Amino acid sequence: MVEHRTVAPTAGGSIPLVHPRIILGRMRWRVLFLLLASCSGSPSPVVDAGPRWTPPDAAPPADVGPLPLAVDFTVKDCPQLDPNVPSCTGVAPFTVQFAPIATTAVSQYRWGFGDGTPYDPSATPSHTFAARGSFDVTLWGFGAMGSVATKTHAGFIVVSGEEIGASCQTDPQCASNLYCLCSAANPCTTGPVGGMCTSLCQKSDCPAGGVCTNLATAATSSGHPEPWQSQLCLPGCTSDADCTAGLHCRILPGWPSSTSWVRGCFTDVPADLGGPCRDAAGVLRNDLCVTGLCADLGALGLCSRDCASALCPVGSDCAIFGDGRELCLVRCSSNFSCDQDPLLTCVGPGSSLLGFQLSTQPSLGEEGQYCAPRPCAINTDCGAAGLCRADSGGGHCVARSE
Repeated sequence: MVEHRTVAPTAGGSIPLVHPRIILGRMRWRVLFLLLASCSGSPSPVVDAGPRWTPPDAAPPADVGPLPLAVDFTVKDCPQLDPNVPSCTGVAPFTVQFAPIATTAVSQYRWGFGDGTPYDPSATPSHTFAARGSFDVTLWGFGAMGSVATKTHAGFIVVSGEEIGASCQTDPQCASNLYCLCSAANPCTTGPVGGMCTSLCQKSDCPAGGVCTNLATAATSSGHPEPWQSQLCLPGCTSDADCTAGLHCRILPGWPSSTSWVRGCFTDVPADLGGPCRDAAGVLRNDLCVTGLCADLGALGLCSRDCASALCPVGSDCAIFGDGRELCLVRCSSNFSCDQDPLLTCVGPGSSLLGFQLSTQPSLGEEGQYCAPRPCAINTDCGAAGLCRADSGGGHCVARSE
């Protein structure tokens, strides 16, 4: 409790007495205020707030082991790549080069292509899918301490079959409704040596753009027909430009009509009407003719057709020979000069044993010359390849008998 004392006033009043402690406290505050005022001189400036200080990033931790393994893959130069599925589509045989997408921790690879072939340890392998189908591709990536990562894309490779007329070696290389004619498993000694995709006319309709041909000619000298000797679907054409490499646009017997002719892409063997058909042993071979008849004319034989029961194709006419045979002969033109056989030449109708007369008016509406036996008077007219067969109507060159 603070004690107050009163003393006698001077000037007519009393004066309160203050305790010394209170006076000392008030003096201290006054001194402190004066000291602060004398030191400042002027108001102290306020320091602007600076940007917040950010401590430096923590140092990376020490390496405690290999990075995690991760793998994926893609392909290079795929003709039809869908990255959303993902899938890569091509036609058999289809060759693809694979490329891995992996972390640096992957040091070795192994690829599985889903087609039954062995695994491939290459980093960027090139692989050929020989048959049509859908194939799952798997990539394994190997790292340190036996670690492994794997990635599989189901149905990543989609291989479609070749269309009619395309080259092949096996049936799975062709589209699902076709097979490989003269394949590696069932080769031909004549006809398409390398194989071609086709189908049989009697089993199904020909694919779009195809024509049905009748190549069921006589059996070979071995007694067994060639695989092509049947009713086949072939690519239709108007010129060689419509055919794939190794095939030519040819006039072929049609099917099912035995009198029709169609244009289809096929190999040079068997020969066209007017082509040679005697083999290396000198034997006349019907199976070497697309028409199924090898006539004994000239030194090399002449592919023809018996026109007593069938129509001749465009560009040829039916000729009746002096010996009674009725054969289709090809009219000579810039495309057919008849100069590959030394005993044949371009000649008009004439009366002799091997001469001929046309059974009907020429198909082109005017007289012309046809590939037929060369007229002769003596043997030397036929050269070393033949003899001159003479009769009452004149002579014609025939092949020398062996």
